[in-house]
Amino acid sequence: MSDIVAKRYAQALMDVAPDAKAVEGIGESLVRFVALTHAEGGDHQLAAVLESPVFTVEERRAVLDKVLAKLKLHPLAVNLLRLANDKRRLAIVPQIARAFRELADERAGRVRVIVQTAEPLSPPLEAEVRAALEGMTGKSVVLHAEVRPELIAGLVARIGDKVYDSSLRTRLSHIEQQLLNGPIAQA
Repeated sequence: MSDIVAKRYAQALMDVAPDAKAVEGIGESLVRFVALTHAEGGDHQLAAVLESPVFTVEERRAVLDKVLAKLKLHPLAVNLLRLANDKRRLAIVPQIARAFRELADERAGRVRVIVQTAEPLSPPLEAEVRAALEGMTGKSVVLHAEVRPELIAGLVARIGDKVYDSSLRTRLSHIEQQLLNGPIAQA
């Protein structure tokens, strides 16, 4: 249910964004707010206060306004956060931010890809992987590289719900399964 509500808020925010520059500014503002309140290393006490039903909407609004004044966020992001507070929906701001980013990516013709490799990608190899993914998706690729030594070699690419796995670990696992499940030859 909260995903549906988050998508509605994100779509409404996208609808009022006047241009691509504003969309980027709003997205960055939401990411900064979520990083402050919900991300690892963020101020989880602040999030607890802002989301707590113990405090009135006005008390939470006073705290929120002090935080927003220091963050200097895009005005439309500030309006969204105040509205979320008034409607007691600050807990779903991370979902709103994620839904907004997805809408912004779709609007800009880009896709976010997580690429996992056993060793760090060299700049030329990263460019080659990005070009191959752009050719495959037909969109601009925002690449996030992760190092996972257990892959042994190859790579795993995650594009939304799809996973493309060409790691040596997976190939060895398939061979193992074939050996274990294959017919036993009789001599």
